[in-house]
Amino acid sequence: MEETLKRVLTTAVLLLTSANLALSATRCPDCGSTPVPYPLSTGPTCGDQSYKIRCNASTLFFDSVNNSYPITSISPSIQRLVIQPASLLPNTCVTSDLRFQGLQLNNSLPFNVTSSNTILYLNCTQTLLGSPLNCSSASLCHSYINGTSGAAPCENAPICCTFGTGGSSTAYSIRVRDSGCRAYTSFVNLNPELPVNRWPEPGLEIEWVSPPEPVCSSQADCDGNSTCGPDPASNGVNRCFCNSGLTWDPVQGACVDEVTCQSQGNCGGTDRTALIAGLTAGLGGALALTTVAFLLYKRHRRIIEAQERLTREREAILNANNGGRAAKVFTGKEIKKATNNFARDCILGAGGYGEVYKGTLANGTVVAVKSAKLGNAKGTDQVLNEVRILCQVNHRSLVRLLGCCVELEQPIMVYEYIENGNLFDHIRGRNAGVRSQLTWRRRLQVAHDTAEGLAYLHFSAVPPIYHRDVKSSNILLDENLNGKVSDFGLSRLAQTDMSHISTCAQGTLGYLDPEYYRNYQLTDKSDVYSFGVVLLELLTSQKAIDFNRDADDVNLAVYVQRMAEEERLLEVVDPMLKEKASPLEVDTMKALGFLALSCLEERRQNRPSMKEVAEEIEYLMSIGTGEVEN
Repeated sequence: MEETLKRVLTTAVLLLTSANLALSATRCPDCGSTPVPYPLSTGPTCGDQSYKIRCNASTLFFDSVNNSYPITSISPSIQRLVIQPASLLPNTCVTSDLRFQGLQLNNSLPFNVTSSNTILYLNCTQTLLGSPLNCSSASLCHSYINGTSGAAPCENAPICCTFGTGGSSTAYSIRVRDSGCRAYTSFVNLNPELPVNRWPEPGLEIEWVSPPEPVCSSQADCDGNSTCGPDPASNGVNRCFCNSGLTWDPVQGACVDEVTCQSQGNCGGTDRTALIAGLTAGLGGALALTTVAFLLYKRHRRIIEAQERLTREREAILNANNGGRAAKVFTGKEIKKATNNFARDCILGAGGYGEVYKGTLANGTVVAVKSAKLGNAKGTDQVLNEVRILCQVNHRSLVRLLGCCVELEQPIMVYEYIENGNLFDHIRGRNAGVRSQLTWRRRLQVAHDTAEGLAYLHFSAVPPIYHRDVKSSNILLDENLNGKVSDFGLSRLAQTDMSHISTCAQGTLGYLDPEYYRNYQLTDKSDVYSFGVVLLELLTSQKAIDFNRDADDVNLAVYVQRMAEEERLLEVVDPMLKEKASPLEVDTMKALGFLALSCLEERRQNRPSMKEVAEEIEYLMSIGTGEVEN
């Protein structure tokens, strides 16, 4: 009966598909016996060229930045595929892709690693013991080594670790290297309660982003159900947009229409014909309803399972704070009530990741609520990464995490509300009242607060943390105008197999370390460079990038360096500061300028550490500024 039902449902789906879909894109031919669903492309004339995979000897392969992995399964309805991880070299505990530093995805392409994978890192070095990974004797990787004959060589390499993928640091890479872990394997949707002999075959799940309509150069590239026209989201690109009444279905690669009677004149006939037509329509309708109900149920189950996995992941992040500040798990009801159901008039700010809302908890506590955009994978990763980082740190100069919500579909984090907004707005005069309060001594205090917070991340956090996006807009001012470092969405943990090298530099123009930009190697000195730019902003009240300056001086760091070489450093100081400054204050302004320039040294080894910067600012404050604080 079950097999009969499956055949009936399959037939119904095919009939409905043939009736409802007008193909607007070309699906690639099968690779051997394996179908290649749209938008995956195995050739230049089929699929979407941004979604390239490879067919070789009837086997599909997924190409990473510098290696290839066999594809073991594809699920077009959820836009995911599973690849076979690299195997161990014979009689070793070393994966064959060690020379490529593991799996490295090109993050400019529409593929990323999902959060459904459990990674077992093998043959690891001592440095991993201080990482946030689970490297304990109870870790699943030990069960794998002890229960799998093929992993026997790893018994002589006692340090192994387990973690779940999908965070911002693992969305595009599974890294192995000599100074971290030299081998790995992966399992999709692994149930840790099962014995090893009942685990699935190793696999690594990758998802793809929904494709847009096909690219076209003329109407000849589109079928009769779509029209070639300019894409407003991509300059100079034309696409086959579905005609009126049709909708683009990215899974089918087609324009979708409703089933209608194409000619009302042919819908009539004799009573016998009407009876037959009625019975046929009734049976067809029942079959269609059954099919739709079945598909909706399956979709509902997938959504529920995905939400449950996401909930477990977020709870694990909150519970694994390694001795840091504990965070509360808020309910969706609490968050919606606090933000008046995410009312637009509660928005404090917005960015590519999502929005920040001002909210009030039931006990009267005013909070800031950061919400990732629905469907924005990078925004989701950034918010989850920020929660992960803030759960591990506790310092007065860092914004304080209060908790996060695991019930709502998008990641939500709740942190302390900082009353006076960010430093960038104030030194640029957007809040004239606060700017007038940013006296020279107060600016030194903000600089010292920020330097101390960053020094804590570099030298006291275990493992060290690189902020990676230090800028004036990420420095908040509390009611006493003390500085607090915020926005850890791009932050990275140091001394693990997942840090130091990335496939592209991320940060903000004008603050980005040029050496990091050139070689993609991230260190604490990258934060030092960015902080040097912040010091120049405090000193000059000018923007890091300003096209109103002369063409050669658009970049603030370059501009001030040129003025210093011409012995005109004091000319760049904010006039509002200089006009009321004592001679001693002017000397400290000049000293801070030279300190900023030392942070901006081209070669990172010539830059001071954040500890040294904090100590130097503290010294400038201690020698006196001629101003008495109230």
